[in-house]
Amino acid sequence: MMATHLPTRVFTHIRSAVAALPQRNSALTPCFPASGMIEPSLMPKQVTGARAAGAETSVGMPDTDNRFPSLMTKRLLLVSPAEAGFDAHDAFLRIGAPRFIDAVDDPDALWWSIATIIGHWHLRGYGLFALIERNTGRPVGMIGPWFPKGWPEPELSWHLTEDARGKGYASEAAEVVLDWLFREKNWSSIASFIPEDNAASIALAQQIGARPEKLVSFRLAPAHNMRTWRHQPRKHLLDRPAITGRLQ
Repeated sequence: MMATHLPTRVFTHIRSAVAALPQRNSALTPCFPASGMIEPSLMPKQVTGARAAGAETSVGMPDTDNRFPSLMTKRLLLVSPAEAGFDAHDAFLRIGAPRFIDAVDDPDALWWSIATIIGHWHLRGYGLFALIERNTGRPVGMIGPWFPKGWPEPELSWHLTEDARGKGYASEAAEVVLDWLFREKNWSSIASFIPEDNAASIALAQQIGARPEKLVSFRLAPAHNMRTWRHQPRKHLLDRPAITGRLQ
């Protein structure tokens, strides 16, 4: 999958400048037990609560406990890491947590990556979803629209844990995210920036209907020789019923 555009490489250079800033520790609402998984027995309760919250909340940024969307596929739950009920520390930062973010050997850089992903949701109102296996509660990756400062346009970005690859999770999640963006958010297109030598991500982009465009270069690009792949609504897909399993 595309080991792409998660913010470690982009923001590593700012760590020294902000290292002296005071850190605020706050209690996190548990979403994962110590094992780093959502217990399968808790999933129906979580889904029911999310559906109930969806009747009163929107995708925007109101001052509520459930301000961000959750999506669902046959096998996956897509949750915003900024959601109040999601323990990002236990999911991503604890020792033994699944690793699918750059610079995982650098705990300081990893902390900044997760903080940036969460902050992106607050600043943009959208961002990378955490992918959770519904049958195990295990986090297996991230996918979503990603538009940090310095990017030329919003990007659909994805990355999976190594043991989750080859199962069709990336295409399953990408389809539901695109459905949400094009139907609910009314986006007309979104790009993916993929290095020319990343055969797996190119194959995925083709599978979900993206078209190749020009090579792209920008100052904070995480790789050289990157090509824009364009995702756009396809009429025959928009004519069918929505596939988005919208929880809230």
